[in-house]
Amino acid sequence: MSLRVSAKTIEQAALAALATLAISYALIVGDASSPSAGWAWLGVAAILLVANAARLNVGARPSERGVAVGVAALALALLRLTGIVAEVTLPIAAVTVLAPLLVVWISRRRSAHRRQS
Repeated sequence: MSLRVSAKTIEQAALAALATLAISYALIVGDASSPSAGWAWLGVAAILLVANAARLNVGARPSERGVAVGVAALALALLRLTGIVAEVTLPIAAVTVLAPLLVVWISRRRSAHRRQS
């Protein structure tokens, strides 16, 4: 049986899964900066990277932002689970999400500028 889905559906499912993960983690654990946050970040990375693999599978381009944040979330999860990062605080979480988005934004602006020249 073959199930046909669009890239937009995959993106919406990934966002719904991320929202569910964040809300359930906050309700169950009660604190996003708890020591077990590494597992939640591993879930975030898995959702983003699997969603982009699914996009490739249906013939769509992967989301640059999704891949960048997914890789950063995977790195943070591994750092947290190995004990290198003692606690995932709000500033660490913000940098994990915002830094890759900033890098992708700068990269897109530079490539757009080169195309215009």
